[in-house]
Amino acid sequence: MIRAYIDIDGVLIRSGKAGPELIPRFPRIMKYLMKNFDCFWLTTHVRSEVGSGGAVRKLAPYLKKSHVDLRILDGIKSTDWRTLKTEAIEFDQPFVWLDDNLLTAERQICEDKKCLDSVVAIDWEKRASRLTVRRLKRIRREAMIRLRSRSSRGARS
Repeated sequence: MIRAYIDIDGVLIRSGKAGPELIPRFPRIMKYLMKNFDCFWLTTHVRSEVGSGGAVRKLAPYLKKSHVDLRILDGIKSTDWRTLKTEAIEFDQPFVWLDDNLLTAERQICEDKKCLDSVVAIDWEKRASRLTVRRLKRIRREAMIRLRSRSSRGARS
């Protein structure tokens, strides 16, 4: 299964008129992610010293305000990293990385590993860059094509 590395700020929580808010259609998006990807937190709220609890603590007030059950987050795994988020990515596994702001060093590592196409930039200011189920379906389809392409190249070697 394709891994999905998920950031929180700027991806699942966006800036709204009254301050930070849960993204539109959050439950639908999370259900799609959980059904179609092997999900991992990749956010400053989850590091080796914090664990998955940091993600739940960050999202809990937003979920409560939107009347979304916390159990929607069950099954998303923690990652272990200290300086760069790329430390947590298993580059030998197919993945997508949902993030709003890669560091220059993280982008360079993805370029060097030839997997920059696995990075999904989320930008709520741009309609085409928002996180939606429709976009996730397209992302998954493209990831499956890349996976098949890499598999066929490996079989020919």
